[in-house]
Amino acid sequence: MKDFDFTGHQLSTIFKGNWQLAGGHGVVDKQRAIEDLFTYVEHGVNVFDVGDIYTGTEELMGVFLSEYRNRFGTYAARRIRIHTKFVPDLDTLETLTKKDVRAIIERSLRRMGLEQLHLVQFHWWDYTKGDFVQVGRYLEELRKEGLIETIGLTNFDCAHTKLILEAGVPVKSNQIQFSLLDPRPLNGMIEFAQVHSIAIFCYGVLAGGLLSTARPGDEPANRSHIKYQLIINEIGDKHYRTVLQQLHDLAEKHHTTTANIAIAFTLQTPGVSSAIVGPRNVDHIDELDQINLFTLDENEYDSLRDLLGEPLKKITDDVYSYERDMNSKHGSIMKYNLNGMRKDQDK
Repeated sequence: MKDFDFTGHQLSTIFKGNWQLAGGHGVVDKQRAIEDLFTYVEHGVNVFDVGDIYTGTEELMGVFLSEYRNRFGTYAARRIRIHTKFVPDLDTLETLTKKDVRAIIERSLRRMGLEQLHLVQFHWWDYTKGDFVQVGRYLEELRKEGLIETIGLTNFDCAHTKLILEAGVPVKSNQIQFSLLDPRPLNGMIEFAQVHSIAIFCYGVLAGGLLSTARPGDEPANRSHIKYQLIINEIGDKHYRTVLQQLHDLAEKHHTTTANIAIAFTLQTPGVSSAIVGPRNVDHIDELDQINLFTLDENEYDSLRDLLGEPLKKITDDVYSYERDMNSKHGSIMKYNLNGMRKDQDK
Protein backbone atom coordinates (compact mmCIF):
# COMPACT_ATOMS: atom_id res chain seq x y z
CA MET A 1 0.00 0.00 0.00
CA LYS A 2 1.33 3.45 -0.92
CA ASP A 3 1.74 5.95 1.88
CA PHE A 4 2.33 9.64 2.52
CA ASP A 5 3.68 11.81 5.32
CA PHE A 6 1.17 13.48 7.61
CA THR A 7 2.52 15.41 10.60
CA GLY A 8 5.52 13.11 10.82
CA HIS A 9 3.58 9.85 10.45
CA GLN A 10 3.49 7.60 7.40
CA LEU A 11 -0.16 6.99 6.52
CA SER A 12 -1.55 4.60 3.95
CA THR A 13 -3.30 6.43 1.11
CA ILE A 14 -6.31 4.18 1.72
CA PHE A 15 -8.08 4.74 5.04
CA LYS A 16 -10.55 2.20 6.39
CA GLY A 17 -13.77 4.08 7.11
CA ASN A 18 -16.05 2.72 9.80
CA TRP A 19 -19.33 4.62 9.43
CA GLN A 20 -20.69 1.39 7.95
CA LEU A 21 -20.10 -0.29 11.33
CA ALA A 22 -22.31 2.24 13.10
CA GLY A 23 -26.08 2.12 13.35
CA GLY A 24 -28.23 2.18 10.24
CA HIS A 25 -26.11 -0.11 8.07
CA GLY A 26 -27.19 -3.56 9.18
CA VAL A 27 -26.19 -6.00 11.91
CA VAL A 28 -22.53 -5.85 12.97
CA ASP A 29 -20.62 -8.94 14.14
CA LYS A 30 -18.17 -7.17 16.44
CA GLN A 31 -15.63 -9.98 16.73
CA ARG A 32 -15.53 -10.45 12.98
CA ALA A 33 -15.23 -6.69 12.55
CA ILE A 34 -12.18 -6.67 14.82
CA GLU A 35 -10.54 -9.55 12.95
CA ASP A 36 -11.24 -7.70 9.70
CA LEU A 37 -9.28 -4.73 11.02
CA PHE A 38 -6.27 -7.01 11.52
CA THR A 39 -6.64 -8.13 7.91
CA TYR A 40 -6.62 -4.55 6.69
CA VAL A 41 -3.37 -3.93 8.55
CA GLU A 42 -1.88 -7.06 6.97
CA HIS A 43 -2.72 -5.56 3.58
CA GLY A 44 -0.99 -2.27 4.36
CA VAL A 45 -3.82 -0.09 5.68
CA ASN A 46 -2.81 1.63 8.93
CA VAL A 47 -5.44 4.39 9.28
CA PHE A 48 -8.92 3.77 10.67
CA ASP A 49 -11.51 6.54 10.57
CA VAL A 50 -14.19 6.64 13.27
CA GLY A 51 -16.28 9.27 15.02
CA ASP A 52 -17.61 10.15 18.43
CA ILE A 53 -21.12 9.90 16.94
CA TYR A 54 -20.51 6.67 14.99
CA THR A 55 -22.23 4.44 17.49
CA GLY A 56 -19.85 1.84 18.91
CA THR A 57 -16.91 2.50 16.57
CA GLU A 58 -14.58 4.16 19.08
CA GLU A 59 -15.19 1.31 21.52
CA LEU A 60 -14.50 -1.17 18.72
CA MET A 61 -11.18 0.55 18.04
CA GLY A 62 -10.33 0.34 21.73
CA VAL A 63 -10.74 -3.43 21.70
CA PHE A 64 -8.82 -3.72 18.42
CA LEU A 65 -5.88 -1.64 19.67
CA SER A 66 -5.72 -3.65 22.90
CA GLU A 67 -5.69 -6.95 21.02
CA TYR A 68 -3.14 -5.61 18.53
CA ARG A 69 -0.79 -4.64 21.35
CA ASN A 70 -1.23 -8.09 22.91
CA ARG A 71 -0.37 -9.85 19.65
CA PHE A 72 2.38 -7.64 18.26
CA GLY A 73 3.55 -5.37 21.07
CA THR A 74 3.22 -1.70 21.92
CA TYR A 75 5.90 -0.57 19.48
CA ALA A 76 4.17 -2.19 16.49
CA ALA A 77 0.84 -0.72 17.55
CA ARG A 78 2.23 2.81 17.28
CA ARG A 79 2.00 2.54 13.51
CA ILE A 80 -1.79 2.21 13.76
CA ARG A 81 -3.47 5.60 13.51
CA ILE A 82 -7.06 6.22 14.60
CA HIS A 83 -8.76 9.34 13.27
CA THR A 84 -11.85 10.30 15.23
CA LYS A 85 -14.15 13.33 15.21
CA PHE A 86 -15.62 15.94 17.49
CA VAL A 87 -19.22 16.53 16.43
CA PRO A 88 -21.07 18.57 19.06
CA ASP A 89 -24.83 18.15 19.24
CA LEU A 90 -26.83 20.72 17.32
CA ASP A 91 -28.84 21.47 20.47
CA THR A 92 -25.68 22.50 22.35
CA LEU A 93 -23.98 24.75 19.78
CA GLU A 94 -25.13 28.02 21.31
CA THR A 95 -24.14 27.14 24.87
CA LEU A 96 -21.06 24.99 24.30
CA THR A 97 -18.35 25.34 26.95
CA LYS A 98 -14.78 24.14 27.23
CA LYS A 99 -16.04 21.70 29.87
CA ASP A 100 -18.36 20.18 27.24
CA VAL A 101 -15.53 19.86 24.74
CA ARG A 102 -13.16 18.33 27.27
CA ALA A 103 -15.80 15.79 28.34
CA ILE A 104 -16.20 14.44 24.81
CA ILE A 105 -12.45 14.37 24.12
CA GLU A 106 -11.82 12.53 27.41
CA ARG A 107 -14.64 10.11 26.61
CA SER A 108 -13.02 9.31 23.24
CA LEU A 109 -9.72 8.70 25.03
CA ARG A 110 -11.40 6.27 27.44
CA ARG A 111 -13.28 4.47 24.71
CA MET A 112 -10.11 3.82 22.70
CA GLY A 113 -7.72 3.34 25.60
CA LEU A 114 -5.45 6.14 24.39
CA GLU A 115 -3.50 8.76 26.30
CA GLN A 116 -3.63 11.13 23.32
CA LEU A 117 -6.03 11.21 20.37
CA HIS A 118 -4.14 10.92 17.09
CA LEU A 119 -6.41 13.22 15.08
CA VAL A 120 -9.63 14.99 16.06
CA GLN A 121 -11.68 16.15 13.07
CA PHE A 122 -13.98 19.02 14.04
CA HIS A 123 -17.48 19.33 12.55
CA TRP A 124 -20.02 22.13 13.06
CA TRP A 125 -23.64 21.67 12.02
CA ASP A 126 -24.79 25.29 11.70
CA TYR A 127 -22.42 28.24 11.30
CA THR A 128 -25.17 30.66 12.38
CA LYS A 129 -25.39 29.05 15.83
CA GLY A 130 -22.81 29.43 18.56
CA ASP A 131 -19.14 30.27 18.14
CA PHE A 132 -17.33 27.56 16.20
CA VAL A 133 -14.12 29.62 16.19
CA GLN A 134 -14.03 29.69 20.01
CA VAL A 135 -14.68 25.95 20.13
CA GLY A 136 -11.77 25.51 17.71
CA ARG A 137 -9.65 27.44 20.23
CA TYR A 138 -10.82 25.08 23.00
CA LEU A 139 -9.62 22.13 20.93
CA GLU A 140 -6.27 23.88 20.47
CA GLU A 141 -5.99 24.41 24.24
CA LEU A 142 -6.65 20.69 24.76
CA ARG A 143 -4.02 19.91 22.13
CA LYS A 144 -1.49 22.01 24.03
CA GLU A 145 -2.42 20.08 27.19
CA GLY A 146 -1.51 16.87 25.37
CA LEU A 147 -4.99 15.31 24.99
CA ILE A 148 -4.93 15.73 21.20
CA GLU A 149 -1.99 15.26 18.87
CA THR A 150 -3.41 16.88 15.71
CA ILE A 151 -6.51 18.93 14.85
CA GLY A 152 -8.38 18.54 11.60
CA LEU A 153 -11.77 19.54 10.22
CA THR A 154 -14.55 17.70 8.49
CA ASN A 155 -17.05 19.23 6.07
CA PHE A 156 -15.74 22.78 6.56
CA ASP A 157 -15.93 25.10 3.54
CA CYS A 158 -13.25 27.58 2.50
CA ALA A 159 -14.68 30.67 4.20
CA HIS A 160 -15.11 29.07 7.60
CA THR A 161 -11.83 27.15 7.43
CA LYS A 162 -10.15 30.53 6.85
CA LEU A 163 -11.71 31.90 10.05
CA ILE A 164 -10.47 28.91 12.04
CA LEU A 165 -6.94 29.37 10.69
CA GLU A 166 -6.98 33.09 11.39
CA ALA A 167 -7.89 32.29 15.01
CA GLY A 168 -4.59 30.44 15.34
CA VAL A 169 -5.97 26.89 15.30
CA PRO A 170 -3.37 24.71 13.52
CA VAL A 171 -5.66 22.76 11.18
CA LYS A 172 -3.79 20.00 9.36
CA SER A 173 -6.57 18.22 7.44
CA ASN A 174 -10.12 18.47 6.17
CA GLN A 175 -12.24 15.38 5.54
CA ILE A 176 -14.71 16.05 2.73
CA GLN A 177 -16.93 14.23 0.27
CA PHE A 178 -15.45 13.92 -3.23
CA SER A 179 -16.09 11.57 -6.13
CA LEU A 180 -17.05 11.45 -9.78
CA LEU A 181 -20.59 12.10 -8.55
CA ASP A 182 -19.72 14.99 -6.24
CA PRO A 183 -17.38 17.62 -7.73
CA ARG A 184 -17.93 20.31 -5.07
CA PRO A 185 -14.35 20.20 -3.67
CA LEU A 186 -13.17 21.37 -7.11
CA ASN A 187 -15.01 24.65 -6.49
CA GLY A 188 -12.25 25.96 -4.26
CA MET A 189 -11.56 23.71 -1.27
CA ILE A 190 -8.86 21.52 -2.83
CA GLU A 191 -6.98 24.59 -4.11
CA PHE A 192 -7.45 26.39 -0.77
CA ALA A 193 -6.11 23.38 1.10
CA GLN A 194 -3.00 23.21 -1.06
CA VAL A 195 -2.25 26.88 -0.40
CA HIS A 196 -2.59 26.35 3.36
CA SER A 197 -0.86 22.93 3.55
CA ILE A 198 -4.05 21.16 4.63
CA ALA A 199 -4.32 17.47 3.75
CA ILE A 200 -7.56 16.47 2.03
CA PHE A 201 -9.05 13.15 3.14
CA CYS A 202 -11.93 12.10 0.87
CA TYR A 203 -14.97 10.09 1.85
CA GLY A 204 -17.79 9.00 -0.43
CA VAL A 205 -15.31 8.11 -3.18
CA LEU A 206 -17.45 5.06 -4.07
CA ALA A 207 -20.75 6.75 -3.15
CA GLY A 208 -21.64 4.01 -0.69
CA GLY A 209 -20.88 1.36 -3.32
CA LEU A 210 -22.96 2.99 -6.08
CA LEU A 211 -19.76 3.51 -8.10
CA SER A 212 -18.93 -0.16 -7.56
CA THR A 213 -21.35 -3.07 -7.90
CA ALA A 214 -24.26 -1.65 -5.88
CA ARG A 215 -27.10 0.19 -7.57
CA PRO A 216 -29.77 2.58 -6.30
CA GLY A 217 -32.59 0.61 -4.70
CA ASP A 218 -30.47 -2.40 -3.76
CA GLU A 219 -30.56 -1.52 -0.05
CA PRO A 220 -33.33 1.07 0.40
CA ALA A 221 -32.87 1.25 4.19
CA ASN A 222 -29.08 1.66 4.06
CA ARG A 223 -28.18 5.18 5.18
CA SER A 224 -25.24 5.34 2.77
CA HIS A 225 -27.44 4.44 -0.18
CA ILE A 226 -30.02 7.02 0.83
CA LYS A 227 -27.33 9.71 1.16
CA TYR A 228 -25.63 9.05 -2.15
CA GLN A 229 -28.85 8.47 -4.08
CA LEU A 230 -29.66 12.08 -3.21
CA ILE A 231 -26.33 13.14 -4.74
CA ILE A 232 -27.21 11.23 -7.92
CA ASN A 233 -30.53 13.06 -7.96
CA GLU A 234 -28.65 16.38 -7.85
CA ILE A 235 -26.17 15.55 -10.58
CA GLY A 236 -28.55 13.60 -12.80
CA ASP A 237 -29.03 9.96 -13.71
CA LYS A 238 -27.60 10.55 -17.19
CA HIS A 239 -24.29 11.66 -15.67
CA TYR A 240 -24.34 8.65 -13.34
CA ARG A 241 -24.79 6.23 -16.25
CA THR A 242 -22.04 7.95 -18.23
CA VAL A 243 -19.64 7.71 -15.29
CA LEU A 244 -20.41 4.01 -14.81
CA GLN A 245 -19.73 3.30 -18.48
CA GLN A 246 -16.41 5.16 -18.43
CA LEU A 247 -15.37 3.38 -15.24
CA HIS A 248 -16.31 0.04 -16.80
CA ASP A 249 -14.25 0.72 -19.93
CA LEU A 250 -11.17 1.73 -17.95
CA ALA A 251 -11.59 -1.19 -15.55
CA GLU A 252 -11.52 -3.63 -18.45
CA LYS A 253 -8.44 -1.93 -19.88
CA HIS A 254 -6.55 -2.17 -16.57
CA HIS A 255 -7.94 -5.61 -15.62
CA THR A 256 -9.38 -4.28 -12.40
CA THR A 257 -12.74 -3.11 -11.04
CA THR A 258 -14.84 0.02 -11.49
CA ALA A 259 -14.36 0.70 -7.77
CA ASN A 260 -10.59 0.78 -8.15
CA ILE A 261 -10.79 3.15 -11.11
CA ALA A 262 -13.01 5.49 -9.08
CA ILE A 263 -10.57 5.35 -6.14
CA ALA A 264 -7.59 5.94 -8.44
CA PHE A 265 -9.27 9.03 -9.91
CA THR A 266 -9.73 10.50 -6.45
CA LEU A 267 -6.19 9.71 -5.30
CA GLN A 268 -4.65 11.09 -8.49
CA THR A 269 -6.47 14.41 -8.14
CA PRO A 270 -3.82 16.99 -7.16
CA GLY A 271 -4.24 18.05 -3.55
CA VAL A 272 -5.91 14.83 -2.39
CA SER A 273 -3.98 12.80 0.20
CA SER A 274 -6.24 9.83 0.88
CA ALA A 275 -9.38 7.95 -0.05
CA ILE A 276 -11.59 6.59 2.71
CA VAL A 277 -13.31 3.31 1.84
CA GLY A 278 -15.79 1.71 4.20
CA PRO A 279 -16.79 -1.84 3.34
CA ARG A 280 -18.45 -3.75 6.16
CA ASN A 281 -16.09 -6.72 5.79
CA VAL A 282 -12.94 -7.92 4.01
CA ASP A 283 -14.64 -9.78 1.18
CA HIS A 284 -13.05 -7.43 -1.36
CA ILE A 285 -9.67 -6.91 0.27
CA ASP A 286 -7.79 -8.60 -2.61
CA GLU A 287 -9.51 -6.19 -4.98
CA LEU A 288 -8.21 -3.29 -2.94
CA ASP A 289 -4.67 -4.62 -3.28
CA GLN A 290 -4.91 -3.99 -7.02
CA ILE A 291 -4.84 -0.24 -6.38
CA ASN A 292 -1.05 -0.49 -6.26
CA LEU A 293 -0.77 -2.29 -9.58
CA PHE A 294 -1.87 0.41 -12.02
CA THR A 295 -1.95 4.17 -12.55
CA LEU A 296 -4.31 6.13 -14.74
CA ASP A 297 -2.29 7.85 -17.43
CA GLU A 298 -2.81 11.55 -18.10
CA ASN A 299 -5.35 10.97 -20.87
CA GLU A 300 -7.32 8.48 -18.78
CA TYR A 301 -7.43 10.76 -15.77
CA ASP A 302 -8.43 13.73 -17.95
CA SER A 303 -11.20 11.71 -19.57
CA LEU A 304 -12.75 11.18 -16.14
CA ARG A 305 -12.08 14.74 -15.01
CA ASP A 306 -13.77 16.04 -18.16
CA LEU A 307 -16.97 14.23 -17.15
CA LEU A 308 -17.26 16.73 -14.29
CA GLY A 309 -17.21 19.74 -16.63
CA GLU A 310 -20.97 20.02 -17.07
CA PRO A 311 -21.82 19.23 -13.42
CA LEU A 312 -19.41 21.95 -12.31
CA LYS A 313 -21.32 24.48 -14.41
CA LYS A 314 -24.49 23.45 -12.57
CA ILE A 315 -23.06 22.86 -9.10
CA THR A 316 -21.01 25.88 -8.05
CA ASP A 317 -21.36 25.36 -4.28
CA ASP A 318 -18.56 24.77 -1.79
CA VAL A 319 -18.33 21.47 0.10
CA TYR A 320 -21.22 20.17 2.24
CA SER A 321 -23.61 22.81 0.89
CA TYR A 322 -26.64 20.55 0.33
CA GLU A 323 -26.24 18.74 3.62
CA ARG A 324 -25.93 21.95 5.64
CA ASP A 325 -29.47 22.98 4.64
CA MET A 326 -31.47 21.21 7.33
CA ASN A 327 -34.72 21.75 5.45
CA SER A 328 -33.44 20.00 2.33
CA LYS A 329 -33.78 16.31 1.53
CA HIS A 330 -30.04 16.00 2.27
CA GLY A 331 -30.32 17.67 5.66
CA SER A 332 -33.47 15.86 6.71
CA ILE A 333 -31.74 12.47 6.82
CA MET A 334 -29.01 13.69 9.20
CA LYS A 335 -29.01 12.86 12.89
CA TYR A 336 -27.99 15.99 14.74
CA ASN A 337 -27.90 15.05 18.42
CA LEU A 338 -26.09 11.72 18.71
CA ASN A 339 -23.39 12.75 21.18
CA GLY A 340 -25.53 13.00 24.32
CA MET A 341 -22.99 15.53 25.46
CA ARG A 342 -24.21 16.80 28.78
CA LYS A 343 -25.77 13.48 29.70
CA ASP A 344 -22.29 11.99 29.95
CA GLN A 345 -21.07 14.81 32.18
CA ASP A 346 -23.89 14.21 34.65
CA LYS A 347 -22.92 10.57 35.22
